[in-house]
Amino acid sequence: MANGNVLYLPPGVTAPSPMPVQMPMPSGIPFDRKFFESILPQSVAAFCSATKCEIPRVELLTVDGTTHFVSGIVGVADSFVVLQAAKEDHLHTIEVFIPYNTIFRVEVHPETELRRRMGFVAHDDVTAISVPEPEVEVVEAPVAVAAASKKATRPAARKK
Repeated sequence: MANGNVLYLPPGVTAPSPMPVQMPMPSGIPFDRKFFESILPQSVAAFCSATKCEIPRVELLTVDGTTHFVSGIVGVADSFVVLQAAKEDHLHTIEVFIPYNTIFRVEVHPETELRRRMGFVAHDDVTAISVPEPEVEVVEAPVAVAAASKKATRPAARKK
């Protein structure tokens, strides 16, 4: 009896294997220069208007397990961002340079009065950081320096 759903192949012919399902790959790093220049400030503003909070708390988590309490964006470059951040056990803010590829997650929370100093303050002008070329320092050859220092420190010859 022949089944209508079965395909019989001649001897020696095998059916092609089904195409593997390809998961779409992300087009790039999710937290990049564009994210910090435009997406994060807009998201924070939208969060504030939706939750009626004046200064939200922005937490940035890196792959090493560190949580940064972001106060603001100081500047952006092609491969890293410079953030002003606070720590729970410090009274002062710090500046931290974070490569984009180490950022694991960014969270926005309503800020409480007890942790007000950890709130995010959005600025309209995020500064682009230009990475300067390394300066080349010219150093004299050690032989010339040693000869010059011997000449300068040699005692004068005595006359008899």
